[in-house]
Amino acid sequence: MRLRRDRFAFTCLAFTCLSGVLLGQAAQPQADQTPPPEPAFLIQTETKLVLVDAVVTDKKGMYVPDLKMKDFHVSEDGKEQPIKSFSFEADPGPGVPERTHYLVLVFDNSTMTPQDQIRAKEAAGKFVDTNAGENRMMSIVNFGGTMQVAQNFTSDKERLKAVLSGVQISAVSANAGAGGGRAATVAADFAARDMLQTLRSLAKNLSSIPGRKILVLFTAGFKLTEEQMSEATATIDQCNKSNVAVYPVDVRGLVPGGSGGGPQPKALLQTPRSDRAGFVFQTVAFTPGFGLAPQVKGGGGGTTGGGVSAPSSSGGHSGSTSTSSPSTSSGNSGSRGSTPTNGNTSTASANGRGAAGGISPANAPSRALIPKIPESVTTNQQVMFMLASGTGGFVIHDDNDLLAGLEKIGKEQNQYYILGYTPPDSKEGSCHTLHVKVDRGGIEIRSRTGYCSAKPMDVLSGNPAVKTMEAKLTGSQAGPVKGSMTLPFFYTSPNIARVNLAMDISPSALKLEKKKGNTLESDVNVLGVAYTPQGTVAARFTDVLRLDYADKQDAEAAKGKPLHYENQFDIPSGKYTFKIVYSEGGDNFGKLEAPLEIDPYKAGDFALSGLALSKEYHRMQDLGSSIETAMVEDKTPLIASGLEIVPAGDATFTKSDLAILYFEMYEPALVTADPNNPTPMGFRMRVLDKKTGEQKTDTGLMRLDPPPAVGNPVVPFGAKMPVSGLPPGSYEIEVTAVDEANHTAQRTADFEIQ
Repeated sequence: MRLRRDRFAFTCLAFTCLSGVLLGQAAQPQADQTPPPEPAFLIQTETKLVLVDAVVTDKKGMYVPDLKMKDFHVSEDGKEQPIKSFSFEADPGPGVPERTHYLVLVFDNSTMTPQDQIRAKEAAGKFVDTNAGENRMMSIVNFGGTMQVAQNFTSDKERLKAVLSGVQISAVSANAGAGGGRAATVAADFAARDMLQTLRSLAKNLSSIPGRKILVLFTAGFKLTEEQMSEATATIDQCNKSNVAVYPVDVRGLVPGGSGGGPQPKALLQTPRSDRAGFVFQTVAFTPGFGLAPQVKGGGGGTTGGGVSAPSSSGGHSGSTSTSSPSTSSGNSGSRGSTPTNGNTSTASANGRGAAGGISPANAPSRALIPKIPESVTTNQQVMFMLASGTGGFVIHDDNDLLAGLEKIGKEQNQYYILGYTPPDSKEGSCHTLHVKVDRGGIEIRSRTGYCSAKPMDVLSGNPAVKTMEAKLTGSQAGPVKGSMTLPFFYTSPNIARVNLAMDISPSALKLEKKKGNTLESDVNVLGVAYTPQGTVAARFTDVLRLDYADKQDAEAAKGKPLHYENQFDIPSGKYTFKIVYSEGGDNFGKLEAPLEIDPYKAGDFALSGLALSKEYHRMQDLGSSIETAMVEDKTPLIASGLEIVPAGDATFTKSDLAILYFEMYEPALVTADPNNPTPMGFRMRVLDKKTGEQKTDTGLMRLDPPPAVGNPVVPFGAKMPVSGLPPGSYEIEVTAVDEANHTAQRTADFEIQ
């Protein structure tokens, strides 16, 4: 496969951030304007070029400035690569002016005590005095449950020191025990829901700035969960794509040095009650059996599968089926690039979760980005060493002299070599380890641990097949390949939503070609377009769904199950018509069309997302490979209470299906709420007959218990749908959310029972 330039997005020569926004939109009015991009390095460049920054020091920690290109060796996945370009930033060459360097001071107030903050900001103020200035731009970011860009990039020392003079009181504490670790978000970017996601979002917004950026993270650290390990992987990858090196500073100094899931609904409430004035919980008239039981391993080709069965070494044979308990469900027939799955459909998607088969979490290639952590590191310092070693920085720890540590970091702004090489061809979405060696003894080398190649949004750019697909999209012919889709949406910022397209394709009409050996393969091209009422394009993507079966038996088994596809795209609030065409070429294609309406949304509104109906969920602890691949591809999985919920492309349920519902509530009061006085929230689910409007089930108003953690305006929630015992027919599920101020928001979704 031909490599694309944006595949190596972390190289400063070949990447431009799509957002085009430095540190988001939150810069203060008095901040300097973002400086224009500077000329790229004056070194040899190629279309396919990976750039690796390497900091080299001797045994005394002194920088080694006299190395030549012939002294270096760069390996990708253990194989040495010829170095094609070379430069030393402190001495770029005759006639080349010194470039501007950028440094961000990030204060993780969610882990620091006020005393820690005072010490950290006093040291940072002195550091600014000696390091800010011409060609040394600095920015200040506070994180205390939300991210605040207190000062955009500037060289003005006095302005920076004035901003550092204040101490922020965090709305959350990442070390406060259960419930605290998830209580964090970027106010204008709902995707950043904890400290690691905030760093990932920050690094993404820094990508358009040229050169190596330094991010100094003042923190007391926090304990890593399995879910946060996936976040750490994605954060390291994004930092490497954006050429951001992380330098954590453990503000605890020599003082020895600790997170919970999402909210759960309270059990059946027998009598009306009121926690606060104006917030009354009604009697619950129906008990739907909320909560999702743990699932078992097996099936699905040796990954986390459906029913209990012997693991398959080849990937692709179905697991057993059980309809008696939600803890077991059918496995998957296999094709290439899998999600470990416990659901009822085979899976093939654009967000890195291809068709069934595939790899287990233990072998997740993206985990290669996580460096080995020294055994002496304390629990709270593990995340610091991961971020530093994975991006080429280092950790300041066990040292009460924070200023001395900062001065060490300051010296690294131009003390690094830049090595470029042409990488071997590889699949998009694959991850690769990097290793740098020098032919000289007694030295230490620091560089990033690797990179993952990202799939572009427009995979078929330049492909002549797109013109044919565009004609089919606007034509009247439906095509023989049948399918269905759903379009749940989730707000990511004011008047912007992420649409989680889910599509189920009937595989019976697909034509597979015999390839090497007995393998059967096919490429299904995908084009999706959202049109405004005026016929203009509001959002667009292309993709390729690659099917690969080991033999005819596997291919035949796969035809008994829908082919599940997912993708995501952002779109402004408004009314649209979404059309999608999927084609193997010629007349073998399918086309779907549906209305898409995104209501206006303001940051101060209490609101509810669209409703995602589902038949499948996974435990986060079993999703090391697929969840990290999705995050590396900049996709946002639907996660609630430690479970990933997979949106269904077909809203038709059989009696054996596990009917699940996912939605998000947006409560602005949580951003500034008192952590000692939890904010109650609740919701109600009703099922109505689609034709008559007759109510079939009603949960009554259910209270979230424990209440959602403060600091995070996004409250994700997943639950079983109250559909048990419903006869076949057409229905509508209605969700009403309410907060303590009696603000309400309501959404509906149609579904069928067979």
